[in-house]
Amino acid sequence: MRRQPIFPSPRGPILRIDLEKPLTVMIAERHRTIAQSLSSLVRELGNAEVVAEVNTAAAALEIGQALAPDVAIIDLELSPNCSLVSLLSDTSPETRIVVLGDRDRGTPLGLVDALASGAVGAIYRDEMSLHDLVRAVRSSSPERPVVADEAAGVLLGSYVDALSEKRRRDHSIIRALAAAVEARDSGTGQHLHRVTDLALRCMTEIDEGLARNEEIHYGFTLHDVGKIGVPDDILNKPGPLSVDEWSVMRTHPQLGARIVEPIGFSGATMGIILHHHERWDGTGYPNGLKGVEIPLAARTFAVADAYDAMTSERPYRAGMTDDDAIRIIMDERGNAFDPDIVDVFLGLYL
Repeated sequence: MRRQPIFPSPRGPILRIDLEKPLTVMIAERHRTIAQSLSSLVRELGNAEVVAEVNTAAAALEIGQALAPDVAIIDLELSPNCSLVSLLSDTSPETRIVVLGDRDRGTPLGLVDALASGAVGAIYRDEMSLHDLVRAVRSSSPERPVVADEAAGVLLGSYVDALSEKRRRDHSIIRALAAAVEARDSGTGQHLHRVTDLALRCMTEIDEGLARNEEIHYGFTLHDVGKIGVPDDILNKPGPLSVDEWSVMRTHPQLGARIVEPIGFSGATMGIILHHHERWDGTGYPNGLKGVEIPLAARTFAVADAYDAMTSERPYRAGMTDDDAIRIIMDERGNAFDPDIVDVFLGLYL
């Protein structure tokens, strides 16, 4: 006959609860001997009382709803598919639920599921977890759950998996958006790859950590995504734009920010998309930011973007020589561009 795990009397001192109002505890446990051990443990905490001991899920739900105890200690076997945990959490939201699992039955996933269903503690019923139980009864909360080591490992693995899935999704979205821009703008395709590479080279010299940040890469790649919303006759006009047409073209940073905002990219990505046409002297667009008000990555990208735009062939003009483009960038040092970033850029070419 398999010996049931029973919480022993603690060998060391138990941290006692110092509250004006006694902490009320309900114990829902299949096994009477374990329920008695748990009741003894609760009494040793001081200023805490067991208001009910039950051994079925139906009784736990009924009494839990009626008494709304401060803490409910629940045998995980009484909550198949975490139904009891979920129902009690919904109907008695002030009750902190601590679930107890058997280390030699099931898997840590059961504890993880209980946490997802509303429990604030998920631990095993054995001597090793005694102080975890004390801590869970005393001070657990949704913001500070008490979790068995094995369940914590599962949670961490789930978090890493979620990050990996988000990264794959982000890359898919970015490729699709970038392709959509390239399809709309006849001059964007190779420009996108050249300017992203050049901006990253500059960023590496300025702040290597930022240069390795994926969100910076996303911003460089999607800087002109707002051009998806610019009419074709303006976007691909074979000649200079009129004043009215430029007014429309200048809306593409805000359009881009609105396009990517629902996706949940970080402020670093959004800052590049929205502010890569700001000027150091405050005369840029869309917000007229000045100097260091402009995000560093956007200031860096502005220099690379201007250089590539000037040296690229367009339907209505030939590209400038490298020397002519560099001369203009030097002339705009402190006007259009951050002087320090211009110096870094020139160091790559001169």
